[in-house]
Amino acid sequence: MNKFFFILCIIVFLFKTQTVFSNNLIYDVNNIEVSGKIIKNLDKKILIQSAFQKAFITFVNKTLLKEDALNLHKTKINIIEDLVFAYQIVKELKNKDDENTLTINIKFDPKKISNFLSLNKISYADVSNISLTLLPVAIIEKDVFMFSENYFYNNWLKTNEETTNKKDILITYNLALENIEDIQYISLIKENLELLDVKNLNSLKGTNNYAILIIYFTEDRFRAYIKTSIGNKEIDKNLDLKIYNDNEVKTYEEAIVNLKEELNQIWKSQNLIDINTPSFLDLFLETKQTNDYLKVRTIFDSIDLIESYSVLEMTNRQTKVRLKYRGKINKLRDKLKENKINIDIKNNIWRTSIN
Repeated sequence: MNKFFFILCIIVFLFKTQTVFSNNLIYDVNNIEVSGKIIKNLDKKILIQSAFQKAFITFVNKTLLKEDALNLHKTKINIIEDLVFAYQIVKELKNKDDENTLTINIKFDPKKISNFLSLNKISYADVSNISLTLLPVAIIEKDVFMFSENYFYNNWLKTNEETTNKKDILITYNLALENIEDIQYISLIKENLELLDVKNLNSLKGTNNYAILIIYFTEDRFRAYIKTSIGNKEIDKNLDLKIYNDNEVKTYEEAIVNLKEELNQIWKSQNLIDINTPSFLDLFLETKQTNDYLKVRTIFDSIDLIESYSVLEMTNRQTKVRLKYRGKINKLRDKLKENKINIDIKNNIWRTSIN
């Protein structure tokens, strides 16, 4: 056994290859604020537990579909506490009424979260923040409003006061640029929205991710036709919106909130991971330096899709590793590439190396 092989064997022996802790920010919920009087240690513990609950609700709202998230909002604190990997009180202030405000960062345990969701038969969404080009169209009393006179176009980018952490915003919106030909085209098909062809919209040409919203009144109903293309997947939906007869502004404001939520749900639905059906992948790692396996092991630990991994074969030139992962293989490939792992796939054989 040469020195190189011996060193790699030591690495394999010393580091358990089961994923215990993930550095993926999806499990980090930061800057949770809780307030109350702290007179004894129990009071502080109760505040920290309150922060755990708020962080848990923030986590499930961001990663689960709405119905699944709501079902978990009443999860008992003893269960939530067990899901917390670590927490840090980053700030503690006291006001003139002797009330303490704690700012806490919380990290959930990826493995425990996966087991918890699996027991509840819930899939989570492995979502990243994306940029989406938006074209909202309002049809009111048969008139088409697309840009300057369109309430939705003018107010869509206003900050949602309920959003306390910008990192929790899944979609960043860019408004489509004004185009007269697009106004003429939409006017022609306003009675037959299903005929809408994105190729005829100049304001969306060259755009990969987009959402078209046709917002309109029909008889006594307020509706929206949603046409999206996100990550090369096209989805069309119809959505009923609420009408406040005596408050037009409230009607429109609530419509924006609901439409944003619906777009979030569409984005999540395209990235759901079934944690009950893991898959396996064998890949070959080209080893140029003695610490290449150690580097790639650290990368595997940082990817929450990877549940575990083990070494099947090892030589001077390459290491064969078996990954147990959740989700779609294309998502796993993208995550590996994001972490600067070169991938060459030929005849379904994955050969990798580190940049």
